[in-house]
Amino acid sequence: MKVVDLRNLFTSSNVSLIEFDGDKIYYAEEKSEEGHNSLFLLEYNLKTRRERIVANYFLTDPAYVQHFFSFPEDLVIVMESGESTVWILRVDKNTGAEKNMARLNFIGTFAECRALDESHVLLYTSANERHRQLFHEYKRLTGLSRVAYLYDLEEGRYYYARDPRICNGNAGSLLSYDQSGERQLLVLQPHGDEEEKLKCFHNMRWLGDNINDNVWLCPLLDFIVAVKAGEECVPLELILSAGTSGLVRYVGMDDGSLYFRARYFPTGDQRLCAYDKQTGRKSVAATLSLGQDEEDALFSIDPQGGRAYRIAEGDGFCEVTGVLNSKIHAKYPGDLGKFVTCVDDRFIIARYILSDGKDSFEFNSIYDVENETQKSYECRCAVKGGTVVLY
Repeated sequence: MKVVDLRNLFTSSNVSLIEFDGDKIYYAEEKSEEGHNSLFLLEYNLKTRRERIVANYFLTDPAYVQHFFSFPEDLVIVMESGESTVWILRVDKNTGAEKNMARLNFIGTFAECRALDESHVLLYTSANERHRQLFHEYKRLTGLSRVAYLYDLEEGRYYYARDPRICNGNAGSLLSYDQSGERQLLVLQPHGDEEEKLKCFHNMRWLGDNINDNVWLCPLLDFIVAVKAGEECVPLELILSAGTSGLVRYVGMDDGSLYFRARYFPTGDQRLCAYDKQTGRKSVAATLSLGQDEEDALFSIDPQGGRAYRIAEGDGFCEVTGVLNSKIHAKYPGDLGKFVTCVDDRFIIARYILSDGKDSFEFNSIYDVENETQKSYECRCAVKGGTVVLY
């Protein structure tokens, strides 16, 4: 296991992790220097253990919030203050040069965004006082409460998305990834949270069996062409669906597969399912159901998708058992917090959030199950492969 500490211990700063992939980590650090607020875009090389400044900017308005997205050659930054104006910046990772910078003015107030690739950003706006009447008329005509814009950085113009599956969704339900040199768009359409879906099942007699969780997929290029053409239905392919009696929820991906947690309410059966990115083949990766003789437990699925664990709480401890791509069977002190993941089947990462109603403090601990020792840090934490990043 390798631990990388990106915290600035000498000056007060706010660090945002942008990308953690391969041998390089990209992150942003916002701090005050000589009375000026500055934003640094940084690269840390795991092999050389050196930090490099990609680019830096003065922040003239502290009200603006940055949203970062990383792609093979570029970083895309969306800056907004929750109003009707956003700035979009595209920076070359290698040289720090600005490839694009644009100021956009919208109808409504900024709600959220997602960069789909280095040239296209989807932005959502909602009603504000100034445009309330326009949104009222828009909803009367379309049934939609939010507006979705697709902005093309190369063209310098934006297009309205018309498909309700996109407009009624949110930025977190849109995921893009590369597959065999072609970028794909995954659209998640769950019905509420798990508790709400279970409530629908209990009321199935009146609601019927059409309260669905849907997962859609299409090549990103096809999606972009359809939006620019003004089509009301973009060419999404339904790859997974669950009616009122069950649920299907995305949990992560690795290089070869997308992973989903599927549950069937009538029997309580729960499984981790894999969707092969290349062939589209669906398979059961692991069973996540408890046997009749097993004590109560929860299942934790690694965000990278390839590992799953069974977590059982005891008297002052938590017991971790690997159920997919892990052979760990160990206990760690329960006061370390919620299980996050495990590295090398030896080091357990646990997180504890302390909140007083106004402020919250995050503590992450690394527990060595062989030596029964621990190290705790007051910071945020990310894990990928055998590397733990503190920031």
